[in-house]
Amino acid sequence: MTLTTSVPWLRRAQAEKFAVGAFNANTMEQVQAIIMAAEEEQAPVIIQISHRAVEYIGAGSRVVGLRYIAEVGRIAAESVKVPVVLHLDHGSAGDVLQALALGFTSVMFDGGDLPYEENVAQTRDLCAAAHEMGASFEAELGDVPRADVPGMETGALTDPEQAADFVTRTGVDALAISLGSVHALKQKEVSLDFDRLDRIRAAVCVPLVLHGSSGVLDESIREGIRRGLCKVNVATQLNGAFTRAVRCYLAGHPDDVDPRKYLAPARLSMKEQVKERMRFFGVSGKAFS
Repeated sequence: MTLTTSVPWLRRAQAEKFAVGAFNANTMEQVQAIIMAAEEEQAPVIIQISHRAVEYIGAGSRVVGLRYIAEVGRIAAESVKVPVVLHLDHGSAGDVLQALALGFTSVMFDGGDLPYEENVAQTRDLCAAAHEMGASFEAELGDVPRADVPGMETGALTDPEQAADFVTRTGVDALAISLGSVHALKQKEVSLDFDRLDRIRAAVCVPLVLHGSSGVLDESIREGIRRGLCKVNVATQLNGAFTRAVRCYLAGHPDDVDPRKYLAPARLSMKEQVKERMRFFGVSGKAFS
């Protein structure tokens, strides 16, 4: 299939109380793992590329990185029958505009460091640009902190009243919210603020997005989906499966130097992790039903 947008799938997930998985990729093998899992599970899928991954893929150049991944994403989508979304995660304004020009079908602008009114203005303009290109647009309100960056271990939770104002004035298709999750946690240890989620859900009509799910307890994710989370981002959990498989192979084959020998089992391990998450989110089998 050709690349598609996320809007119809997120709206369906919202109505039917499942979540679409947005799986981060840093390498070609990781893109393949996501695509293979989606095809086997017959699930719509979002291939998600963070701004850090863009820089890595482009060997320091975000412009080159976006061009690389746009082509890889297009080829990946054409290789399967399930719906595939190519999504830029936490992009700057410049990244968002370039990604749209290259054919990304979904983008997220992160204006969290801007004063609120400036964030609203930039988000509104970029959202309009995305819609002109037929792409989906996501933004974040509140701040999901990072466990692996000193000084970013804490963040501001999303305010429901501000969320209502933000969505009304910007026209975003999906809103990422902060409920207590943390980026880059390696263990599942965090519970979500369900009272806050209920108040946000009551205040806005757009699909809601959970970032940093790898560190959130599964029972919290399950309850969050039941209460209205429609898109769940997964990164660290996948990287863990991928890296453990590499370590396991090299421990048993210390003299091997062919990267294909250890990247193949890593790809397989990540594929199985993606499949497990798809089943858990309730999105398996939805592509053709």
